[in-house]
Amino acid sequence: MIKLLRKRHLQIWLLLAVLLPVGIVVAWLSIPKPVKERLLQPVSSEALPVILKKLAQSDPAVSIRSNTDTTSLQLEWISGTTLLYPTALIYQVKDSNSNFETGNIIGRVDVRGAYHFPLRKDSSVKNFYFIVYDIIHHQVVQHINF
Repeated sequence: MIKLLRKRHLQIWLLLAVLLPVGIVVAWLSIPKPVKERLLQPVSSEALPVILKKLAQSDPAVSIRSNTDTTSLQLEWISGTTLLYPTALIYQVKDSNSNFETGNIIGRVDVRGAYHFPLRKDSSVKNFYFIVYDIIHHQVVQHINF
């Protein structure tokens, strides 16, 4: 190796000795932090103040809520334990003999917590009937009658 090549070789190794650790530190600092407890669904709305009807069962606690002038209704679902079925859809049906396919989808529950779903205001409806349907196993899990 001639003198010019030895000098260039030394310069390159010195440059690599500085740039390589700097590159490792920059790469390590650019790793994003893990997200802690981020739900896949949007944050639930606030509960309406007046409870019209409430089921006596313990878990999940299901109730029909309304505002003070009863212009809007809301289904409140509070689950304290993890559900046995991973994803479920809640349908509102006209009567207790109706199938979920004829009902209106209200919302989806998947993890424990409080869910608030708006209901349509219908003056002809005196009682509320809901069906909880497991979309993975294609089966009706629960009937909720008020």
